[in-house]
Amino acid sequence: MLAKPTKSITEILDQFDDNKEFTCEYKYDGERAQVHLMDDGSLKIYSRNSEDMTGRYPDLIDVMEELKNLNPEIKSFILDCECVAYDVGKDKILPFQVLSTRKRKDVKEEDIKVRICLFAFDMLLFNGESLLRKSLKERREYLHNNLKTIKTKFQFATKMDSRDINEIDQFLTQSIKDSCEGLMIKALNGPPSHYEPSKRSNNWLKLKKDYLEGIGDSLDLIVIGGYIGKGKRTGTYGGFLLGSYNQDTGEIESICKIGTGFSDELLAQLATLLKPKELEKPKASVIYSIGNSNAVPDVWFEPEVLFEVKVADFTTSPVYKAGYRYLELSGDRGISLRFPRFIQIRDDKDVEDATSSEQIVEMYQNQASLQ
Repeated sequence: MLAKPTKSITEILDQFDDNKEFTCEYKYDGERAQVHLMDDGSLKIYSRNSEDMTGRYPDLIDVMEELKNLNPEIKSFILDCECVAYDVGKDKILPFQVLSTRKRKDVKEEDIKVRICLFAFDMLLFNGESLLRKSLKERREYLHNNLKTIKTKFQFATKMDSRDINEIDQFLTQSIKDSCEGLMIKALNGPPSHYEPSKRSNNWLKLKKDYLEGIGDSLDLIVIGGYIGKGKRTGTYGGFLLGSYNQDTGEIESICKIGTGFSDELLAQLATLLKPKELEKPKASVIYSIGNSNAVPDVWFEPEVLFEVKVADFTTSPVYKAGYRYLELSGDRGISLRFPRFIQIRDDKDVEDATSSEQIVEMYQNQASLQ
């Protein structure tokens, strides 16, 4: 079963409405492994593409024997796992690049230099009984009730069940600190949580917190427009158009659309704050790309409110205009932000205190990928 990518916690809440329970799990930076323990005691390991990669992981044979010794009732199972490079001495996860140095075929256990830990997150069969049509909550109970963890060798995926946007964000942050890529978000109960082999499903979403690995400082940007919300956000603004301040010209140059980091309560507050500031057309000082659906919001605002924003990195864009006067790019391309996320309202700052377009250009030019 495969997951669809998402870049927004609020996107997840839109997908999993109030009637759908979901769970969050660490997304490990390793190799997907479906482990089949047969009735005769033999072992088969398959990749996400159903490639037989048993020969690559001979060290897992002993791990399976240990699991069986810890629970003699085990006859057979199919586990869905992530195979992760592991520093046994320091008891910590290593990057995927380390795992990729292992030979792909005919590996001899005595030659192995990169040790692995298997992180199990699902059980598809136990002692001959198919679990595919059971809920994830039930499958998880089978997994945890019948298998024991083995330090540095076999662990369960770290999980958390919550709908609180701040708790999910903190869990996401912790996953990065724990050397993972982000989170997997999965339906927990009912038919949506059944296991669907080979299917890329909206009931499994993956969320990577790329902005944590981006620039260290946040930006203070001007709210210049709003997008009417859909789904759970109907009746409020669902996103906003932001701009940087050009200190040389006094213009506000569009830089990104943002819809991530807002709770329902905050969106209601912003609707109250910004509704009186709506304009029929943008101020003459606002520079944006005419005719582009992302660059032209549903409503314009008097440019008075600032958002503090965290981002992954900067990219050039034909859609946004930040810093275009300082760049030697064709077509008046400006700079935009990758994966912007709202932090807070900066009601202590005026428009002239916003992050300047010149600063944006300097950050773009200094970011690690260009050094």
